[in-house]
Amino acid sequence: MSARRLACFVNARTFRVPWTTSTTFARNPKLKHFQVRSFCSTQRGGMTEAMYNWRVAAIHNALKEMGKEQGVLTVEDLMGLGHLDQYHYLGVEANDHVIDILGLDETVHVLDIGSGIGGPARYIASKSGCRITGVELQQDICLAGQELTRRLPGLAEKVDFKVGDIIALSQSGELPKEFFDHFMSLLVFLHIPDRHGLLKACYEAVKPGGTFVIEDFAAKPGSSFTEQEVASLLDVVSAPNVSTPEKYSLDLISAGFVDIEVVDLSSVWQKWTKARHELYAASKEDTVKIHGEEIYNSRVKFYKVIDDLFAGNLGGVRITGRKPSILEAKLLSGRAKDMGDTSGGVVHIVEGKTVHRSR
Repeated sequence: MSARRLACFVNARTFRVPWTTSTTFARNPKLKHFQVRSFCSTQRGGMTEAMYNWRVAAIHNALKEMGKEQGVLTVEDLMGLGHLDQYHYLGVEANDHVIDILGLDETVHVLDIGSGIGGPARYIASKSGCRITGVELQQDICLAGQELTRRLPGLAEKVDFKVGDIIALSQSGELPKEFFDHFMSLLVFLHIPDRHGLLKACYEAVKPGGTFVIEDFAAKPGSSFTEQEVASLLDVVSAPNVSTPEKYSLDLISAGFVDIEVVDLSSVWQKWTKARHELYAASKEDTVKIHGEEIYNSRVKFYKVIDDLFAGNLGGVRITGRKPSILEAKLLSGRAKDMGDTSGGVVHIVEGKTVHRSR
């Protein structure tokens, strides 16, 4: 699958942004937090039941159906559960992209922000050999991820999870500073209204020179969300922070990151979410048998909303970049200094003789 490369930001001083800003949709007083072609609500909205609260029971039901309710599991067992193990789009294909983009191997430690039930962390660690620490806000999902990981021999030594809000963990010192080689986040940042605090926590968590991959919702170029789309994003998806790619990139630069590159995934994700909706709708009998009709009805309704959003003005992006290295930071600091006339205007190239240069 091809993805259109939209923008490459070399550093905070030189960058190209082919995204324009135009109309707003903030005519309704209810939409007072929304910005141009994007919006940021101050309300987190919580994780909707349709999205996450059903998943712990669902994965246990699916494992029971496979005859694997107890005992040893493999990564392949969990991969076979699809969206119950991988909450983001494209499943393990997206995980392979993370491995390749960041160049992961057994020498590095990755921070996974919004790790869910741990599917990406388990897959990436098992395939690349890297260590991963996942941070997940919802306790039941995080504990289920820990339980599943312990059932995969040897993997608990490489993968661990923390329950909590990434911003609060950073502010309290529970998340160590400049500790991780990389961070990743797949379809999570849209749920967090405080992007400034979020990106600050990310910046502080990685070592100088550390790199990152973010996959997230974004407004399609040249589009404006309708009021219905805004309501769906807030009330159904619990996505209070969906911005333009330009705004996203500038927020990352403001946080201190450099070499920001944005790749448009909108077309790929539109096809994937449409296929997911159609497949799930066609699988009613099997789904109801395992999970019940209430879960099926809730999920098919949710998938229809996402399908409609991507058919409209919602898009997706993969953003990569890095934290400047120590030597680079020193260089940039040096460049910023006013050197003035450091020699006092004196020319000294012949032994014992000097002359003041012309001014």
